[in-house]
Amino acid sequence: MIKESIALFFKDERSDKVYNAELVEQSTGCIVNFAYGKRGNSLTTGTKTKEPVTYEVAKKAYDKLVNSKTAKGYKEKDGDGQPINTVTDKVDSNVRPQLLNELTEKEAQKYIDDDDYCMQEKFDGRRRLLVKGHGYDETKGVNKKGIVVPLTSEVQEACEPINVPYILDGEDMGSKIMLFDDITQPFLSYIERYELLHESVWSAGDELQVVKTAWKKDTKQIMFNRLINERAEGVVFKKINAPYTAGRPASGGSQFKCKFYDTASCIVESVSSVKNSIGLKVYDDSHPVSLVGVSVGNATLYPNSPKVKVGDIVEIKYLYYNEGGSLYQPVLKEVRDDVYPQECLLSKLKRKKD
Repeated sequence: MIKESIALFFKDERSDKVYNAELVEQSTGCIVNFAYGKRGNSLTTGTKTKEPVTYEVAKKAYDKLVNSKTAKGYKEKDGDGQPINTVTDKVDSNVRPQLLNELTEKEAQKYIDDDDYCMQEKFDGRRRLLVKGHGYDETKGVNKKGIVVPLTSEVQEACEPINVPYILDGEDMGSKIMLFDDITQPFLSYIERYELLHESVWSAGDELQVVKTAWKKDTKQIMFNRLINERAEGVVFKKINAPYTAGRPASGGSQFKCKFYDTASCIVESVSSVKNSIGLKVYDDSHPVSLVGVSVGNATLYPNSPKVKVGDIVEIKYLYYNEGGSLYQPVLKEVRDDVYPQECLLSKLKRKKD
């Protein structure tokens, strides 16, 4: 079997990026895949060959890709890259994750004090379910929308020792997946599913890690304070005796998230080539008939910012929203391919405290 791969990196005072490429032989020909992004984050994946081609054609595409990156200053890493498996067609897995309603930090104290809820760190990655069996002979990645998405070859290999069908729920951090649930049997309580999760992945590779959990008031308070001091993204509370319920409840629920800083999904309304900035909008969901677009200011694009175009949905970090004005100190975090436009809502924005 023919296989060539390379792991590249680029680092200066403003950016720290990786770019991985691979040429892989399949039964019907060869393909060239790639993955790129900030070091330690979930990588964007793709392919230069939408269908298998001859080795000569694939090799030409592979060499051209590598040369174009090295010409821009990328250098080769010492064998710690992540070869990727690329999915080019949108395939519905028929699996849906449980989505969480949000709490404020003040509201979170109720769940810290309640021993019917456990607490975990909320990681800053992409929602990722791992599915094997249930119609799939090998492990497949599934995103927040339930669509099959690429996994790195390292994650795929880490899953191989698990020889039973499973549906695992977690957060894709790029170099690893932080797992927090085994929903193969969703009717079980969370504490039972968490125990099964440990049993499921005990033989798996280091790329699969089970999220640490605090179960009692004292340990939850200690973890909560530590994560605030570490400027973590936030925490998640889960009712320990509740089953897994796919989708997001209209209100309440058995699982909640509390973010320590605010992010918002926005739609790119305009792109300025002169000022290196993008205009942002969300939908005003208070409108009685239909959603109306509302501009919420501009975010500056830096040299290491991802490329965006009008209509893209982007994740923005910000301090607060000035009512009737704009986001204060917005920062472009990433482009989102797993969020619908109708999820970009004015009501979700954090207002400035009086």
